[in-house]
Amino acid sequence: MNEPVPLRPEDRAAFESALWKALAAPDIRAALGRPGAPHTAGELRARALAAADSLAAEASPEYAALLDARSGPGPDTSPAGGTGAKAAVAVLTVLTPLLSIAAAVIFLLLGYGLRVAGASGPLAGTLVATGWTAAVIAAVTGLAAGAGLAFTAARHRSTQDHAQPAPDTLAQAHAAWLRALLQRALLPHLRRELGLPGTAPGFTDTPPDPAPGPAPGKRARLGYSRPDFAGPDFASPDFTGPTPHSSE
Repeated sequence: MNEPVPLRPEDRAAFESALWKALAAPDIRAALGRPGAPHTAGELRARALAAADSLAAEASPEYAALLDARSGPGPDTSPAGGTGAKAAVAVLTVLTPLLSIAAAVIFLLLGYGLRVAGASGPLAGTLVATGWTAAVIAAVTGLAAGAGLAFTAARHRSTQDHAQPAPDTLAQAHAAWLRALLQRALLPHLRRELGLPGTAPGFTDTPPDPAPGPAPGKRARLGYSRPDFAGPDFASPDFTGPTPHSSE
């Protein structure tokens, strides 16, 4: 027997649904309806639910495939140093426009304030020029930061889309697990509990073979047909003709 695989909470309902389907199998229902049945349907259901993990181990390959289909690509395994460098670049990208804007406002206020106050000299012009330079830097870095954020958001969205498994693949994996759970775990378990043969007819995934028809080249008879009999063979050497009646 395979190693028991604990079922996840979201799969308990699917296990119980498969159990109900197994209890509705024709041979199981017939055995439960016989007088002196060893268990009732409620008892069988309770015992199967108590052994859910052990029973699910019989379909562990299909369950592992289902979990793989749900998980999608594995987690990011990039080095910690690379992650720290990316974080530092992101911080600088956000802070540089803010600091440049603050510097531009301060220098422009001081430079134009000195000009309004009537102070003539190179200091006012230097402050104004520095302020406008900081404003240009703020504009350029702000555009770069916006483009970087838009690119990061688009890449993150694309990664999430690829991480989601295809609906058809997930549905096929789930159906394969339920089929294996029903055929290899639940039905054999219920039949053992009821003392039934392991391969009882009446609950298979494939339809039964059709009844054999007439042989090729031979037409079937419809309606009434005369019985097949043959008359006496008058050409036989044992035939001597009719016996004459004796006259009295």
